[in-house]
Amino acid sequence: MRATDVYKLLYQGVFGVGHLLGEGAQQRLEAEARTLRLNDQPEEPLIEEVSADGSMLRVNLRPYLRRGLPLNRLFSAMEESAHEKGNAEDFLEAWSIFKQLVGSGELRFNEEEIEELDRQLESGYCPPRHHSENYRIAYIPAYRVVKRSELEMIFDAEGLGGSL
Repeated sequence: MRATDVYKLLYQGVFGVGHLLGEGAQQRLEAEARTLRLNDQPEEPLIEEVSADGSMLRVNLRPYLRRGLPLNRLFSAMEESAHEKGNAEDFLEAWSIFKQLVGSGELRFNEEEIEELDRQLESGYCPPRHHSENYRIAYIPAYRVVKRSELEMIFDAEGLGGSL
């Protein structure tokens, strides 16, 4: 994980998935699901918390599909989750805490990469970012971001209540 991957994680925790929802988003989800090798990453968790309060989650597609859960419901959960609008101040506060942890030596990340990301944030605009190549190679990420409450509704509808 590089600093840009932490940025992406913090971004998703604050802003969610709205930037991915546009024309063709459901088709892209279905196409990605068709290309996944479901037995890759067998230890990958179904969910990963991306917000400090645990309300926003990454739902990893491979374990989701291995459980036989429906993509159309996941897409609906994405749409509902997109109504949650984050704000730049919350993101910048989370980013500042990350930088403090790096500065104190509690976390080790490339400080030049952090400074470059900071320069891009100077305008107050917080654009979404892609994962680093290192992260993509190591983890082969395939997920969607949804609110926990939306995923719980899928589990309830599928008779899997309490499985989170």
